[in-house]
Amino acid sequence: MTTHPDYWNQLYRDEGRPGWDMDGATPLVRELLDLALPLGLRPGCELVVPGCGYGHDAAELATLGFAVTGLDFAPLAIQGAMGRYGDRVAWSQADWFTTLLGPWDAIFDHTCFVAMDPARRPAYVEAAARHLRPGGLWLAAFFHDVNGRPGPPHAIPMADLRRLVEPRFEVLHLAEATTSHPRRAGREYLLVGRLRPIPG
Repeated sequence: MTTHPDYWNQLYRDEGRPGWDMDGATPLVRELLDLALPLGLRPGCELVVPGCGYGHDAAELATLGFAVTGLDFAPLAIQGAMGRYGDRVAWSQADWFTTLLGPWDAIFDHTCFVAMDPARRPAYVEAAARHLRPGGLWLAAFFHDVNGRPGPPHAIPMADLRRLVEPRFEVLHLAEATTSHPRRAGREYLLVGRLRPIPG
């Protein structure tokens, strides 16, 4: 069910403010940018936020000077983002796996990867590689603990994530988050990966 926009749309319809929504940008925006700026990411670069929800992270990145696309395949998520933040972000109702938008200089993912069915993780990584320009950066947060719940969100051990992404991304940073929202403190870790060149 999580692979269909109706699943997520129903959550937005029923809950108004879904449980994962923090009514503001995650503190991890600043933490991940602090890691990425020394690697060449600069204001003006084009970023995409997949699974942007109500757009808090995307809007924060735009405020910091990036050219941001907020992407979600749930119509009510995009409507909510537009209502909150207007046109400071290029909003798009689209599927991360099939969209023809991009390429971008970087991906900022706080909620998309962890929300999807774990069986789709390899396809997500391939989509991330496809949506980035050469040398592009993938900035992301993951859970190593979801308090025993079945998900979404879904946890992934750090070692499993490394094995999954290393064929397509050079892992530049993989470590515990230090500025998580209090509801998530001690359960999140961060990845900064650089797209590897295509062999040959």
